[in-house]
Amino acid sequence: MQQKPRIDWLDIAKGMSIILVVIYHTLLYHDFHNIAPDLYARLSSIMTPIRMPLFFTVSGFLAASAMRAPWGDFLRRKIWLLVYLFAIWSTARWLFFRYIQTNVLVPTEGSDPYQLLEMWWAPNTGIWFIWALAIFMIATKLLSSVHRPTAMALAASLSILTFGEHLPIDLFTHRNVLQYFVFFLFGCWYGKSVVDAITERPLLTACAGLLIFTALYGLRWRLQAIEKGSWALASSIAGLAWLCGTAALMSRLQPVRHAFSYFGRNTLPVYVTHVMIVSLVVAMVATIVGSSAASGYITAPLVVVFAIGLSLAIRAIADRSGAAWLYTPPTRRQRQAVPA
Repeated sequence: MQQKPRIDWLDIAKGMSIILVVIYHTLLYHDFHNIAPDLYARLSSIMTPIRMPLFFTVSGFLAASAMRAPWGDFLRRKIWLLVYLFAIWSTARWLFFRYIQTNVLVPTEGSDPYQLLEMWWAPNTGIWFIWALAIFMIATKLLSSVHRPTAMALAASLSILTFGEHLPIDLFTHRNVLQYFVFFLFGCWYGKSVVDAITERPLLTACAGLLIFTALYGLRWRLQAIEKGSWALASSIAGLAWLCGTAALMSRLQPVRHAFSYFGRNTLPVYVTHVMIVSLVVAMVATIVGSSAASGYITAPLVVVFAIGLSLAIRAIADRSGAAWLYTPPTRRQRQAVPA
């Protein structure tokens, strides 16, 4: 069966989102060591309503075809992959932060073997995205026969209530599931028509999104004129239009398209390994530069580039050295090919 051609700007949008995530974590570790430049921190804060909504919206669109598969194939091909990756990389992080370096942002990570069991219902690590994605995919398939506007309205209401801190949920991963499900659901159910519209009018989409996002930012943080939860959802939608339209425009420039779409096709290795790399490298940088925030203007971008590059290099080495199982479950054929 012939595969549908990839949409370049969706890969670019995913690439932009993973870069924003790496920047966010890099600045968090810089901030802990008192070397985070205030300008970078402010810019990263502005992108908070966009980072994960962009990731989940694109993921929802790309997962739409999987929702049409029979339950057996769906669970075997899609959910099992996510469960496998979550188990592998949550364990890898636990071992890293137990035996190599303390996670200064979550000092308890790696402290108790019980965490390897608890992570299945209450993860407290940066691998939560994979866990949430499995939940979103199962929930979306279960809702396939439900009236879609009603389901979207309910998901949006939960997002607003959670963003607005009206629901008393302590663990950030549980909050994130309620906050971001609406974006995955929207991407899965309505992504096709939206993608077509953005592809036809990328400049209009980008400009309108940026203007609305800027206006909402000013209304919320300068005038306190909008309720927090409603603001968060509205600004996320505007931000998505801004960055998706920008991604569509970027796809028209060949060098830019190739670079960013490559990141978009390889978000997994960056996502699962970059926090370990960033935490270690920033700690080393801090011992060298001390508490100099000015040095962060140079070190933060370098750490981002290094973390992304090393994450991709680790994946390439794993593929060449027989450790591809770190990123893909071994198939039955592969297992039978291994000599006794």
